[in-house]
Order: sequence, then structure tokens, then C-alpha cells
Amino acid sequence: MSNAVKSARMEPDNRQQQIIAVAATHFARDGYDRASMARIGADAGVTRALIYHYFPSKTALFEAVLRHEADTLLALTQFDPMQDVFQNIRQAIFRYLEHFSPANNHAINLHLQANRLPDMVERISRNYHEIMTAQIMMALNLNETPLLRGALMAWLDFVSTLSREVPTPDAPSRHNAVELCVTALQAIIPNNAT
Repeated sequence: MSNAVKSARMEPDNRQQQIIAVAATHFARDGYDRASMARIGADAGVTRALIYHYFPSKTALFEAVLRHEADTLLALTQFDPMQDVFQNIRQAIFRYLEHFSPANNHAINLHLQANRLPDMVERISRNYHEIMTAQIMMALNLNETPLLRGALMAWLDFVSTLSREVPTPDAPSRHNAVELCVTALQAIIPNNAT
């Protein structure tokens, strides 16, 4: 049975988001090479021509999917101004690790497929790291220096690598991974910030 979305009148932004959501499923399940624009269109309830109207190529559609994934991750790891800074940091790390856990094959598969576009992935990752670095510096009221900024960006690379290299499907493992990340962060920030 097809999981096609019934075609209905939609605003262009909503239609684009619908296409991106369906395409994300196809890219994660089938991989970039086997994902078919025709099948994506069929499941989204639109023509291939309409997909190409919004996204001039399969690569452009894939980039839009990856940007959407990055936006989702930013929303998941956003700090809550009502919580303690380190509670926010722990929660953001936990959600980051959870997002890339083995239980979330969708995110992992998209991340693996993203390796075919390394320049674009680097831009998206750098943007995420810059936003998170700014969020951490603001939350801890840190004075930005090139050294501190570089250290925070490197720390985020550490968290990212840990999420891929150390599967944390159970709560104790994930808790240990979060605490390791927090300890590493505390080691690089100025003492008066903690």
C-alpha cells in the first residue's frame, strides 16, 4: 500500500516542507544514489516537475533535507533560559547523542549519505557549531577570544565524533557519555565561568 500524501492545495512553503520530509525518508532508506525523484514525487503527491521547480536538482533537494536535519538538531539542543547553564548543556548533549543513537536510523543514515557532499556538510556543521558556541559563551557570560572560540568549536567536534563512535543506546552509557563531554567542556572554559 502506498503511503502517498493526497495532493491538496498548499502554500509553496508548506509544499516544499512536505517534499523535504518525504525526500528525507527516501534518502535515509534508499541512499542518495537509489533515491528516485519520481518515487519521492509520487509519495509526496506531486509531479517530478514540481519537485524540480522547487529544487533544481537531486543534489539541491538533498542539501535541503540536510539543512532541515540541522535545523531540527538546533531546535532539539536549544537552551532553556529558565534552566541552569550546565543543566542546559547536559540536556543538549543528551539530545544530540540521542538524535544520533542507533535507535534513530533515519538521522544516522542521512548523516552517512551526507558524506557524498563534504563541502556542504562542512558548511552545515560549521554553522551548527558556531550557533552552539555562541549559545554556550552567552550562557556562561564568557569573553570571546580566538583561543576560547577555537576550543569550543573543537569540543563540539569531540561531541559530534563521540555521537558517531560510541553508541549509547542505554541510559547509563548515555549518562556517562554526557558527563565525559561536560568534564571536557569544564576543562577548557575559564575557571570563573563554572
